[in-house]
Amino acid sequence: MKHYTGNKILLVDDDPHIINNMADILSESNPDYIFYQSNCGNIAFKTAKNKLPDLIITDWDMPGLNGIGLIKKLKADKATKEIPVIMATAIMQSPKDLKSALEAGAADYIRKPINEIELVARVQSVIRISGYSKKIVENKNREIAENALMLVRNNKFNLKIVKKLEVLSEKAGCKDTETQKLLKYIIDCINEKVKQDSWQKFNLIMKSTNSSFNEKLLEKFPHLTGSDINLCSFLRLGMNSKEISAVLFQSVESIKVARSRLRKKLNLKPEQNLTAFLSSL
Repeated sequence: MKHYTGNKILLVDDDPHIINNMADILSESNPDYIFYQSNCGNIAFKTAKNKLPDLIITDWDMPGLNGIGLIKKLKADKATKEIPVIMATAIMQSPKDLKSALEAGAADYIRKPINEIELVARVQSVIRISGYSKKIVENKNREIAENALMLVRNNKFNLKIVKKLEVLSEKAGCKDTETQKLLKYIIDCINEKVKQDSWQKFNLIMKSTNSSFNEKLLEKFPHLTGSDINLCSFLRLGMNSKEISAVLFQSVESIKVARSRLRKKLNLKPEQNLTAFLSSL
């Protein structure tokens, strides 16, 4: 059997014996699991935000914030909404109750008293599926970044041609105005083509990114402009000022100025890394 090592699991139950029992069973199946525990929903939520576990197993019936309430709270918070949750339910729980747990956002459920085989199987299944989902997102982001960089390379090539044509135009001087006109026409056509291609591909790239990123930005920083959001999207892809300038057909200096203004709008301290901050959203 293949084990998924190093996964962090938060166990939530007001009965410490049940927590210890689940931890013992899961440790036996995979000694590399890392466990956190909580005896109530509110503390569990704080632990989840602080530790960001790979999986949460929570009891249904607890004092204060119960299992359903905890799941809803987790799914409503951007930091914890992607954490899969398994609901541990009493044997008398009705199908209607189980349906409500799944609708609230539970990835799966196990019945009490805990069956060892069922617990191990469901935990490994949920962690495996969650891992696949993360890889899909990572691959998608990598593909987006590669498309953006290919656009950068194409633009650099076109701009080199423009530079050479400008040199030819200068050499032609006033003696050959027709040649100058022709070269200027070609240069203008290439420049316009680069701009159009850049914006078309840029829009495709931005549509392919996680749309919730823009929502998070505007929710936290409603004063950001469209240009600010576009710059944030490129920085989040790990692109530097030179690469962004080639995509947007702007000077490197103007991108640096835009980055400096963006830092102020985001209220970042001098020691805070702009790209790292955007990637954390």
